[in-house]
Amino acid sequence: MKLNRRTSLIAAGLTATVMVTWVATSAAAPAAPGDPEDPATTPQPQYDYDNDDKSFVIDLQFGASSATLVDATVGTEPSYSHLGDPPQLQLSLTDEDGNPAGTVNSYDPRWSFEEAPGGGEQLVIRESPGTLTIPFDPDAASLLVRDQQAGVDLTTVDLGPAIQDFCVAHPTDADCVEADLAVTASSVTGDPMGVIGQPTTVDVSAVVKNLGPDGPVDGKVTQTATGTAGVTVTPANRDLDADGLAVGASSTVNSTYDVKCTAAGAQTVTVTSAISPALAKVVDPVAANNSKAATFAIDCAVPVTLNVLPGVRTNPVFVSGPIALPPLLPIAVLTTRAGEYGNPLAFDATKIKPTTVRVGVRDALIASNTGTPPFLNAVLSAFSIEPDEHTVDLDKDGVLQAPTRDIGIRPDTTEVCVRGRFGTGTGTTFFGCDHITQLP
Repeated sequence: MKLNRRTSLIAAGLTATVMVTWVATSAAAPAAPGDPEDPATTPQPQYDYDNDDKSFVIDLQFGASSATLVDATVGTEPSYSHLGDPPQLQLSLTDEDGNPAGTVNSYDPRWSFEEAPGGGEQLVIRESPGTLTIPFDPDAASLLVRDQQAGVDLTTVDLGPAIQDFCVAHPTDADCVEADLAVTASSVTGDPMGVIGQPTTVDVSAVVKNLGPDGPVDGKVTQTATGTAGVTVTPANRDLDADGLAVGASSTVNSTYDVKCTAAGAQTVTVTSAISPALAKVVDPVAANNSKAATFAIDCAVPVTLNVLPGVRTNPVFVSGPIALPPLLPIAVLTTRAGEYGNPLAFDATKIKPTTVRVGVRDALIASNTGTPPFLNAVLSAFSIEPDEHTVDLDKDGVLQAPTRDIGIRPDTTEVCVRGRFGTGTGTTFFGCDHITQLP
């Protein structure tokens, strides 16, 4: 078996380059078969000048138990061979997925021999900058430098910027890839109405494409979500994968976000999707098409308290027969103070705009405002019974009747809801529900 090693000796500003190859050689029978210390069985190093002429060159400022990165580059000379290096430092490469990509021993550049005052040499430990080199790997992502003598990790170096800088400067290098990744479409969809304090979900879809010239490549899609002052969006950022993009191929990435209204009125949510190469060796030559934003409008409603069939606790409704009972379902939209019945805002039911009111089931009202108007489009200001089914307070409520058969009650329906607008001008949306019991 033949193992290639790129080598470069860097010392005192002088650079000498060699390549070492280990070649197993036949020999007489060893004194102890398999004994690694038997010279007769030790592979003999041979020089090999067929190399790639690239290496990682890492400049570190060393401390006693840590190191700080000064500079990391891709050099256009091979790394010196670590063949025979003592176990002072351990240099370990990992790829983008965190998998091991190679480990070697290395001399510790802090170790230096100087002339001793009484003659001879003495070993000193320096904290001044030192240089490490290791063979170039275009798929490497980071380098861990470990002090094996002290048993501590000194630093982890992100190699991505060095690889990216090299490939941008040398796009035709055999270890580099060029691919124009683009976001060609983006959309955000969800319910057009939300209720203050109640989270709702929006769906985001982004179409990404590899416009070439090289492929397939892996892309990383980063999404950033923001909202106007009256909404919060969770999470604010999300990372998604778009792997294996062949030249000319498209892929769709999907995600979801939770949107919570914190203030009433019209709000917007904007999600920006941006694509970049997953590996640093991939150069995207066109930045203008890397991102696209999509905006979603949501109407944030004030939550209100309903009392269906005021005075009756179980709210019985019968719709399965030829005649609905009751034919007209009485509903009170209650005037409440901030904090009453858990409502975050005060609500004055006498300000309801009757022609905007719809009665129906939750999903249909939220998604498309599909429901039935009150009987005669009437919402009366009157005293009504509170949810305890016996108290009448001094706040006038909004009392209406809805044709039971037209509400949209299905066999699995357990609540009836009311949506409408109140206040001055075009008004502000309100929304509330109360339970019902369907009779067989």
